[in-house]
Amino acid sequence: MLKASRNPDYSANISSNLLADILILNIPTVYGFYISWYAYSKLLKPIKVIKLTASIIIIFISYTLVWYVVDYLILPQIGEDYIPTSQFQFGHFVTVIFYIFIECNVVAFGFQFFKKTINHQRLLREIQNEKLEIEYAFLRAQINPHFLNNTLNFLYAKSLPLSKDLSDGIMNLSEIMRYSLQIDQNNQLMPLTDEIEHLKNVININRLTFNNCFYINLIINGDTNDCSIAPLTLITILENIIKYGDCTDQDAESYIKLQIDGDKNLAIETFNKKKSNPIEHSNGNNIENLQKRLKSYYGNNFKLITNDQESFTILNLKIPNKTAMA
Repeated sequence: MLKASRNPDYSANISSNLLADILILNIPTVYGFYISWYAYSKLLKPIKVIKLTASIIIIFISYTLVWYVVDYLILPQIGEDYIPTSQFQFGHFVTVIFYIFIECNVVAFGFQFFKKTINHQRLLREIQNEKLEIEYAFLRAQINPHFLNNTLNFLYAKSLPLSKDLSDGIMNLSEIMRYSLQIDQNNQLMPLTDEIEHLKNVININRLTFNNCFYINLIINGDTNDCSIAPLTLITILENIIKYGDCTDQDAESYIKLQIDGDKNLAIETFNKKKSNPIEHSNGNNIENLQKRLKSYYGNNFKLITNDQESFTILNLKIPNKTAMA
């Protein structure tokens, strides 16, 4: 019996054509997967329903065209024995491709959803870590001032027998720290009496710094009880005077005057002589910051006017009673 001979070149040619068919036949699948994956990466989160729906429709149309070109135009030219997916009938062809597209699209959606889920979990971990860092920093910020305040109280007790000026200065600084902590914990209107006491402590500290050659008069007219004020209002005004005014001239008559009427409305007037040779010229930063703070508490229900002359500065501030506004 004769056996049929097999041509090695013929077998190699068949294998080569089969490999080419497989590679080309996967072009639509690769195209459909990656273009769907890209669309989901851009439009899935935050989801844009209209754009995503339109994109999927356009992708399906282009995917169908790619399938048609590969299945009916390219592969039949490469391999004579290649049989298309089905005899071309438009409705049947589109239906078959639609089911293939759904499988490809679902896989792309799954990959993209999985990727976004991982990224979301990583972002949550980063946010959680940042939150812990903020809480830790806040805890440190709370511990350090309390520690400093307690230390100042201890130093005050030790300095009492040694020097009255030293002990008074330490007590003033301790009271300033206590008031600052109180403001940090309660970002609300503060009693005017507390704000005045804080102002007096800062004035006393400056008097010690300038060896009692620090002259600024604090004048209070009216009943300060049951009055409230935005925190650090008076101290900001004082800091502006210290920074740009001459408070070492006893004849300059620098002052901060508070006038409280019967309805608990507050009027503040300040006067200070300017320094003859200032290290820096006033840029209004203190007053601008004060105006922003007042606006956050009172809206537009306050009036702040500054009269900045060559040799002196006058400030007028009118603050309404917050209770009456409510």
